[in-house]
Amino acid sequence: MKIIVIGGGKVGSALCQSLVEENHDVILIEEKKDVLKRLTKLYDIMGIVGNGANFKILEEAGVNHCDIFIALTEKDEVNMIAAVLAKKMGAKETIVRMRNPEYSNSYFKDRNFLGFSAVVNPELLTAQYIANSVEFPNAQSVEHFANGRVMLMEFHITKKSHLCNLTLNQFRKKFNGLVVCAIQRDDQVLIPHGEATIKTDDHIFVTGNRLEMILFHNYVKKKNVKNMMLIGAGKITYYLLHILKNTNIKVRVMEINPERATWLSQEFPYLHVIQGDGTAKELLLEENIQNYDAVATLTGYDEENIIASMFLETLGVEKNITKVNRTALLEIIDAQPFSSIVVPKRIAIDSIMHFIRGRVNAEGSKLDAMHHIANEQIETLQFEIKEGNPLADLQLANIELKDNVLIAAIIRKNQTLFPTGQDHLEIGDKVIVITLLKNISSIKDLLAR
Repeated sequence: MKIIVIGGGKVGSALCQSLVEENHDVILIEEKKDVLKRLTKLYDIMGIVGNGANFKILEEAGVNHCDIFIALTEKDEVNMIAAVLAKKMGAKETIVRMRNPEYSNSYFKDRNFLGFSAVVNPELLTAQYIANSVEFPNAQSVEHFANGRVMLMEFHITKKSHLCNLTLNQFRKKFNGLVVCAIQRDDQVLIPHGEATIKTDDHIFVTGNRLEMILFHNYVKKKNVKNMMLIGAGKITYYLLHILKNTNIKVRVMEINPERATWLSQEFPYLHVIQGDGTAKELLLEENIQNYDAVATLTGYDEENIIASMFLETLGVEKNITKVNRTALLEIIDAQPFSSIVVPKRIAIDSIMHFIRGRVNAEGSKLDAMHHIANEQIETLQFEIKEGNPLADLQLANIELKDNVLIAAIIRKNQTLFPTGQDHLEIGDKVIVITLLKNISSIKDLLAR
């Protein structure tokens, strides 16, 4: 497809890379010449210097022949104007990044009176991701499928874990209805067989229906988050406070900027805001940070988040959530036993790429959801089986899949099935797939032939 992207920042740059990897025709519009030169050379894409909300620039980019127009500049208003103009000029679909809380009202979300195909808010998506992580504090990551009926959780296996040295066959007998669909061991990720054994320091990815996953989560370790500290009062914190205000979690915030701290305390009168450097050791100890059930380090500086989180680890904070956007730094973090790492740009790109793959002609199936886990090494996908799919009514034992592909679950008429070779697919089924393959847009892409 022909895709025009405006804005070559963190999200725009990473998105261009993903689009090129999936063989799309990409044109990047960016005002900064040096940024544009670097990205066009790096990804071998076309580029135009200029304002993406300018009629002449869009005309030069050929927006009238554009399949998808994506506006990702730092300014919400520029993104909205550019997308409206692009749509009027002939772009088939428009995706807009809007981050400002002022635009998170029903006119933009529900009524969508400007006619955008999709609106992406990385900070809101990240806040929702963190809220899921806090709801299930034993898990290092949590993903939802089929409107929350099926969950996928990541767990780190310690020496004291009751799961150590269990084979997957033993696991299945002990936890009927749950599936260990992937194991990350050191730098390797595998789709395991029944004789595989769970070992110390493994990261296992377990899927099951919501009730069974909640019971398993509590079996791993009974732990609830009753109090939480948020370090940094940016947009993610703002959205997260709105999500958590109806829970029983007592939340405090540390913010170094006096004006921002004052503004946040006015927005949330019930909130206790501490004005000070939340990455400073002395202030953290003064606030007895070690007594908090969870801490999320959400400042705008990755290095400070990492250093603060390393210190929190030494104090024994069990649920330690660290925001990082520069993915090159993840190599440093991976060597540490961090509880949870959250990468806003990855979350945003997953949302955008899910939309794009859903627009690719995939006869017989529809891509409903997509997430990356295990440092993007695993794709988790949800497909709906549509009329005309040749796999319908076939037993799974008779379907030859490519290597490193697992059909983890089937949702049929609100019932969750964890299939064996004797099960079959039906029209209307929602199929959860775990795979090490990349760029999957149709369930047919998973077939060996």
